[in-house]
Amino acid sequence: MNARQKLGDLVATTRLVWDASPRLFLLILVISLLLALVPAATLWVGKLLIDEVALAIGRNGAGADLAYRRLAALLALQVGIAAVAALLQTIYGASRELLGDTLQNRISLRILEKAAALDVESFENAETYDALRNAYNEVGSRPLGVVFQIIGMGQALVTLASIGSLMARLGWHVMPIILLASVPGVIVSSKFGAESYRMIRRRATEARHQNYLGTLLTTDTFVKEVRLFGFERYLLDGWRDYYRQFRSQFVSILRRRSGWGLTASLTSSLLIALATLSVLRRAAGGTITVGDFSLFVGGIVQIQSQFSTLLNSVTGIYESLLYMRNLFEFLELPSRNLDAGEEWHGPIDSIEFDRVSFRYPLTERDVLSDVSFRIERGQALALVGENGAGKTTVVKLVTRLFEPTVGRVLLNGMEAVRFSPRSVQRELSIIFQDFGQYQMTARENIALSQIKALRDDSAIEHAAELSGAVDVVNDLPEHYETMLGRLFPGGRQLSGGQWQRLALGRLYFRPASVQIFDEPTAALDAIAEAAMIDRLRANGTDRITLLISHRFSTVRMAERIVVLHEGRVVEAGSHEELVAQRGVYAKLFELQARGYQEKRRDAAATVKP
Repeated sequence: MNARQKLGDLVATTRLVWDASPRLFLLILVISLLLALVPAATLWVGKLLIDEVALAIGRNGAGADLAYRRLAALLALQVGIAAVAALLQTIYGASRELLGDTLQNRISLRILEKAAALDVESFENAETYDALRNAYNEVGSRPLGVVFQIIGMGQALVTLASIGSLMARLGWHVMPIILLASVPGVIVSSKFGAESYRMIRRRATEARHQNYLGTLLTTDTFVKEVRLFGFERYLLDGWRDYYRQFRSQFVSILRRRSGWGLTASLTSSLLIALATLSVLRRAAGGTITVGDFSLFVGGIVQIQSQFSTLLNSVTGIYESLLYMRNLFEFLELPSRNLDAGEEWHGPIDSIEFDRVSFRYPLTERDVLSDVSFRIERGQALALVGENGAGKTTVVKLVTRLFEPTVGRVLLNGMEAVRFSPRSVQRELSIIFQDFGQYQMTARENIALSQIKALRDDSAIEHAAELSGAVDVVNDLPEHYETMLGRLFPGGRQLSGGQWQRLALGRLYFRPASVQIFDEPTAALDAIAEAAMIDRLRANGTDRITLLISHRFSTVRMAERIVVLHEGRVVEAGSHEELVAQRGVYAKLFELQARGYQEKRRDAAATVKP
């Protein structure tokens, strides 16, 4: 990280804290300046008090009343300084907590907003998850720590200047020796702080792996398979292995830091002893008072503390900026403006792929190659092919989650890229193969596709009727207001098929001109599948319907079927045409039909008298 970037990150970090609450920031600055003067004032009043006590003792009782009043006045001043300092410290602490809470909230919100603005492609990249994790690690104390280290530097300089002016009377050489005594500890702290950062940075991926293994052991989604197959020990051993790797690195750093830290402490003690001997020589010669010596003893502690604070703040700022770079790197990831482009208006009457190819970033192979097809309103088109053939990638291109690497996607004959993704997506409704199971109410699970209509009971009920989710909802204790899942108290867990019906309800709830079904019957039983296909036919007469399914009972309802193989269109036509061609489609259809026929024969044999 070069000096210019460090300075830029420092300015950006300070701006983050300032924007959180300028009023609290200024209040903290003023209080910090006042608190910086307290140590010198306390030492000076303490010196005067000790000198006055020594004078009173030397008078052997003469002028006792006057001496008492003077001592009482100095004591009152000392108590007053302590009281004011305590008040300022209380206000300072409360202000810091308020500022920290506000700042944490703002940074968390910025991270979430950034995540919401990233391309879907970004979430198919492990580096994005590492960047996100590292960014979240810095949400807490790091930004506030940088600014308070800067404030601490200013505070330390004011305190050093004020105490240094008091101690100048003890000899010009005393201050440099005391300041020098603080340097070894700071060097050690700086060296191993940077090394710890590099270790944490290197372990980001390993830490995610470790956390993932912990999630597998503690999440209801996985617990059934974990228990049934009995691989708890394997997961635990894996979790421990990651910890052991971290532990070995941590112990190595700790051992070396402790050894060098001890050396630094001994060096500092020797330098302080040297400065103390110098002052003791002057005390023995009678050239300083008892109060001066007490000022020196207290001043040593303060100067060492403040100078260490000053140097540690410099190295601490450098170290913290290394961590802040994690946050800024995430915030600097390229975002996609989903509202950029012309506004799409009206229904989509046709979708055409014109020689489309697509390749994921940082890969060397096209997932789709030269794909062309056309579908019009009122038609249903099915995509068929083996896993990995490119079917879901086609869906991501239709829905503008991705853009083609080569070729064009045309909407009503116009290039889709002209229009803002968000405005086009309003005309699309979809159920993905890995549809969301939202730990929210049943109402929300349906209405998330058009959140502005969350309270439109009739529309929600109609969508539930179309998807078959109404049977699921009617069995819930609070119907549409029932919390689903096990994450929150009172939640009801559903079967895979029940979750899929709610996801289908989400598709139907949005009044879109294009409906996309990615394995829409995967978790449904035969009766529910048949009912779903009937509703799909009825609801698709004035829409474009795009189907992806491995079940030919679903696929054959489409007027046109496109067969993909290794990212290319190898066949296209109706079910009857493709069966007659005796090609890839016919082979897949016959394999599935043979499986059904064997099941039917087995069932018949079972019931035969």
